[in-house]
Amino acid sequence: ADTEAPRFEHMGLDGRLLRAVAELGWAVPTAVQAQAIPLALEGRDVLARARTGSGKTGAYGLPLLQKLL
Repeated sequence: ADTEAPRFEHMGLDGRLLRAVAELGWAVPTAVQAQAIPLALEGRDVLARARTGSGKTGAYGLPLLQKLL
């Protein structure tokens, strides 16, 4: 079974966001990002609780920016 988390490139994000993510040095999504971003991009409600520094801001912010673009 493939248990590898989806990469940012496979989440359907705009190329501008992918470039920004790369510039930030984010190679692969954190656990919270891998779970939350696809759901948020589908328009689903997301409630996530995770430690400080776990990537929650990116998990919420990237889908929001995608919608704005």
